[in-house]
Amino acid sequence: MCTPVLCGKLTTNYLYSYLDKVIKERKQSLKNEMELEKIQKKRHLDFLDILLCAKDENGQGLCDEDLRAEVDTFMFEGHDTTASGISWILYCLAKYPEHQEKCREEIRDVLGERTTVEWEDLSKLPYTTMCIKESMRLNPPVPEVARKLKEPITFCDGRSLPKG
Repeated sequence: MCTPVLCGKLTTNYLYSYLDKVIKERKQSLKNEMELEKIQKKRHLDFLDILLCAKDENGQGLCDEDLRAEVDTFMFEGHDTTASGISWILYCLAKYPEHQEKCREEIRDVLGERTTVEWEDLSKLPYTTMCIKESMRLNPPVPEVARKLKEPITFCDGRSLPKG
């Protein structure tokens, strides 16, 4: 039996090697012009396609190390904050069953006999959206973003913030 640290290291190494393999294979497939055309015609590019096709002003793409760093951020930090946000939403709905019931009714009305939510359905769920946003406001997965003003700023309503 392995220790949690060792198991975690083995799991991390496995994930990193898997990600490296996926990046390498996708990069290789983009060298094929037909595959590149097919990807560019897709309505919605996936995250890795966007990164692999990105070029700077000199036409240079991301190096393997930069690609890996971006994919790591998306895969690990993104999943962590998403899981935290969903957990808080479920907690808030459990804590306030009357709001949970209103969300359930709204979703049932929109879905009817269907069992899955379609993209078009999202705009028809204002109460559920409101509850999700309120939960995120009360319990943000990333609670603070620190910024330091380099110069004072005045907003259109007349309020202002000083430098620093």
